[in-house]
Amino acid sequence: MDKIVIVFIGSRSKITLLLIIIFAAVSQPALGSYEGTPDFTNDRIVPLMSSPTDLNSSGSGFLYSSRIVFTSSHTSFGFNANGDRQEFRPDLSVGKPNLDIKTIGQGVRVIKRISAPGFLRAGDPDLNDFAILILEKELVNVDPVQLLTPAIEKELKETRAEVKLHGYGVFVDLCGVGEILPCRSTYPRTSDIPRSISATIRPVQDFPSLLGYEVPQRLSDQLLFFSPGKSSMCNGDSGGSLTTEYNGKLLYLANVGTADKIYACGQTRLFDGKGGINFSQPIYKYLDLIKEAEAFVAAQIKSEIAQERTVINPKKRTITCVKGKLTKKVTSVKPKCPTGYKKK
Repeated sequence: MDKIVIVFIGSRSKITLLLIIIFAAVSQPALGSYEGTPDFTNDRIVPLMSSPTDLNSSGSGFLYSSRIVFTSSHTSFGFNANGDRQEFRPDLSVGKPNLDIKTIGQGVRVIKRISAPGFLRAGDPDLNDFAILILEKELVNVDPVQLLTPAIEKELKETRAEVKLHGYGVFVDLCGVGEILPCRSTYPRTSDIPRSISATIRPVQDFPSLLGYEVPQRLSDQLLFFSPGKSSMCNGDSGGSLTTEYNGKLLYLANVGTADKIYACGQTRLFDGKGGINFSQPIYKYLDLIKEAEAFVAAQIKSEIAQERTVINPKKRTITCVKGKLTKKVTSVKPKCPTGYKKK
């Protein structure tokens, strides 16, 4: 069976799609095109920016709370020659949610990054491709969003619930008439606006009938979702959100950015013609990382409040001034001896 694993590797200027071919494939022609639908219904979807003033998206994210953003690890971490994980894009910033990136003004800088420990070059980094970005200040004032739980996941699988993949990625087919997959080595600019495609959450046993082959064992404990044909995420959607509405509220399930045999706007060589397998770690597996991020933000806010109080109510001090046998004490924020007196 032909197989491909898609891993998105970041660079300082853009996210590049690395295609790792496991078995030799039979090339196949493009059959049509995918276009993500403009969608402003997700008020937490955010664009990643290479700097606060770069009004071009270079990845996607999801605003969990006012200063915490969920994304993929590969949007902000890479690996050196020794295989050690390291940060890249030192001025990485986040734009305001659910807007045309050309209209958001300046982005907010990322001051701390937390990557899932399992995101490693060796092994399967795509299975743990999750990271949290912490911003230097509030992006917008929002409460933490509702998160997927194992119980809700079971319910969504049983009902084959519809979900949305949201991002600021490429949305055009990279293949021209008669081109052979994969198409084009240069990518068009990513979207300026949020776009989405629909998918359904699926249990493992659904995929043989959907695709004609079974889910690989290594993916069996992942959150699996399916979108038919060429409707799939593309370059730049990585780190975007997989969400649905649950009890009338937005529910965050996982980030997007990993898949097997999808079309990806023509970037993949082993598109199976059916839609492939989309998979991500459910967010409840990263609750410890979320707690770490929340603790950092709490300390950050406490420090800011203390600094504000110091500015508003600066500490006074007292000095003693002398003039011959005369002594005078002066108390002030910046005490200064009167004319003719010297500080003792």
